[in-house]
Amino acid sequence: MRFLVSLVVFLLVLPLAFMAAFERGLLDEYVPDDAVPAEPFIKAELAEATSGADLSRRIGAALDEGSYDDAVMYAEIADYADMPLDPEIRARLDEENAFSRRVTRNTGSFVTGFVTGEGGDTPAFMGAMASDLTVVGDVRDIGSEGTKLVRGEEYSKMILGLSVVGLAATTATVATGGAGLPARVGVSILKVAKKAGTVTASFTRDIVRTLQEAVNFEKLGTTLRAVDLSDTAATRRAITEYADTVTFAKVTPVLSDVAALERAAGPAETVRLMKYVDNTDDLARIGKMSGTLGTKTRGIIEITGKTGLRAFKTAWNLVLIALQYVWAIAGGIGALFATALGRRVVRRRRA
Repeated sequence: MRFLVSLVVFLLVLPLAFMAAFERGLLDEYVPDDAVPAEPFIKAELAEATSGADLSRRIGAALDEGSYDDAVMYAEIADYADMPLDPEIRARLDEENAFSRRVTRNTGSFVTGFVTGEGGDTPAFMGAMASDLTVVGDVRDIGSEGTKLVRGEEYSKMILGLSVVGLAATTATVATGGAGLPARVGVSILKVAKKAGTVTASFTRDIVRTLQEAVNFEKLGTTLRAVDLSDTAATRRAITEYADTVTFAKVTPVLSDVAALERAAGPAETVRLMKYVDNTDDLARIGKMSGTLGTKTRGIIEITGKTGLRAFKTAWNLVLIALQYVWAIAGGIGALFATALGRRVVRRRRA
């Protein structure tokens, strides 16, 4: 009896106690975060929070609203969690993925994003990114926000500061053979996200404080007043010269984290994920989560409410996982018992 109690404690109580302590960060000095794989816990959470029928409804609603990106995201979550979708929904997704539909959907959005730096879907975000990566977007935004600064009107310090940093990063990228590219990508993502309205107020305050240390706005104002901002070539020359005064020490880590998130989740999803970022810690945490989940990250956050891998690694999810194994073992024992009972019945009939 003592042995049985000890076995129960060892197999159940101790693992649960470990997960509870791990979740609260009590074991950080002893157990690396990656030591406990997140995937089984994520799938356990999804099994509690959604189903194939629910995901099918979400996909249908997204397609009805013209949100093809969201529809694909929910389909990826269904495949990841092994949840079957309604066959009609699968057929609708296949129709929307046809070449002609994709060309029609993507071309206009890309051009709009390239010209305006704004958009609401993946092609538009890609267009906005392309314009920034060719410095067209930086010069455009410096002309727009810089004109407001010169006139004494309200302007976006975040957009103007990022545009100046972007031109400086472009110069650094060329001079260093690509070393400044992550910062360049980070700038473009943040500018598009700001225009799309997905950057939170608290993160905006944080990034503006950082930009004020990187860019001397008072000196920048003097530079802008001395140039015709309607002349894009003159604006670019003036800001390129001014860019030598930009300091990257504190802004680079933030931009690099944004670039890392973009590599994992893609540019459009990174823009959308910014609505879950209130500070640099959130950015790093969601970046790590996206490294595991990729383009499914936002959908899983929306469904579960969890914004970090550790948040899934709970004692309750361990119970759910354990119950799945217990049920499988019980099913196996039941099958063996049924087989043995069937053989016994056959023998009796033969006798």
